Amino acid sequence: MKLFYKRTKEQNIHLIWQSMLVFVIMFGFMYAIKQFTHADTALGAIGATSLGSSAFLAFVAHDTAMARARRMISGYAIGLIVGAIGSFVLITFSHCHNFDCPTSQLDVLVSAGAAMLCMILMVTLSSEHPPAVGIAIGLILRDWDLTVLILIIATVLVIAIVKGLLRPWLLNLL
Repeated sequence: MKLFYKRTKEQNIHLIWQSMLVFVIMFGFMYAIKQFTHADTALGAIGATSLGSSAFLAFVAHDTAMARARRMISGYAIGLIVGAIGSFVLITFSHCHNFDCPTSQLDVLVSAGAAMLCMILMVTLSSEHPPAVGIAIGLILRDWDLTVLILIIATVLVIAIVKGLLRPWLLNLL
C-alpha cells in the first residue's frame, strides 16, 4: 500500500486549480448561508458537508456516474423534496421543529425514513448522488427557510454548470 501517489507536473497543476474551484464554490455557499439566511450553524454545516462532497465528486472524479450533472441535480431535488416533506410531517404530528422531540422518537424515525426513501427514489429514478441524502436529513433535523433551499439549489446548479463548461480541461484526479 502506497502512502503517496506519485503525480506528474500536469496532475499537480490540475490538483491545485480544480481544488481552487471547490474553494470558490464552497466559500460562496458558506458566505451566503451565513449572511442571507436565518439558518442555524448546524444546518449550514450539514449543507456545507453535503455540497462539499458534491463539489469533490464533480471536480476530482468528474467522470464517475455519481458526478454527472443530471444525477447531482435530480439527487438534490429528491433530497430537498423528501426533507421538506419529512420536516412537515415532524412539525404536524409531533410539533417539533428540529432534533429535540422530548415526547417521542418521531424525529429519529422520520430522519431514518427520509434516508431510506431518498435511497429508493434515487436508485429507482437513476439519480444516485449520496451527498444529497444529507440535505434531506438536515432539513428534517434543523430549522430552515426558503432562502436555504434556494441557496442549495443555486450552489448545485453552479457546480453542474462550472463542471460542464470546464469539462474539456478537467482531469480525473483519482
